[in-house]
Amino acid sequence: MNLQKIEHLIEKYENGETTTEEEQKLKSFFLHAEVPVHLRSYSDIFTFFEISGREEIGNPNFDDEFLKAIEEDKTIPIQSFRKKRLYTLVSIAAVIVILFGLYFKFGTFEMKYKDTYQDPKLAYAETKKVLMMVSGNLNDGVNELQNVSEFNKVEKFKYLKYIRNRNEKSEKISILDKSKEIITSKQ
Repeated sequence: MNLQKIEHLIEKYENGETTTEEEQKLKSFFLHAEVPVHLRSYSDIFTFFEISGREEIGNPNFDDEFLKAIEEDKTIPIQSFRKKRLYTLVSIAAVIVILFGLYFKFGTFEMKYKDTYQDPKLAYAETKKVLMMVSGNLNDGVNELQNVSEFNKVEKFKYLKYIRNRNEKSEKISILDKSKEIITSKQ
C-alpha cells in the first residue's frame, strides 16, 4: 500500500473519521508489512488491539451480572458510632463546665475583706497620702510626654525634606527605566 495513503488514513484515524474497512487496512498494514521508523508507534497500537481482541472474558455472563449489580439498590447502614462519641464528649464537657462554675460560685475562693486600720481618721490620712503620691507621679509622667510631643513635631518636618528628595530621585530613575524599555524594545 502507498505510504502517503497510509499516512492519510492515520490522520483520519486520529481524528476518529475512519470506517471499519479503513481501520482493517491499517491493521493489516501494521501487522504484516515492514513499517517505517516514524510509524512504529502505531504498529504497537494495532498489535495490542490484535492481541486483546483474541482474549476472552472468563465468565460469559459477566456483562449481565455487572449491570444487574449496578441496578440493585443497596442500603448501606450509617454507623452511629461517631454520633454517639460526639454526644458523649459534649456531655462530658458540659458536666466539667457546670462543676467549675459551681466550684467558683460556692467554693473557697470567696474573698473576705478585712480592715487594716482600727482608726478611720488614720485610714483616711494614709489613703490621702497614697493618692497624692500617685497624682505626683502621674503629673511627672505627663510633663515628660509634653517634651516628647515637641520632639515629634520637629522630627516630622525634618524627614519631609528627605522624602521629597527620594521622590525626585525615584522619578528620575523611572524615566531612565522607561527610556531603557523603549530602546530595548526597538532592537
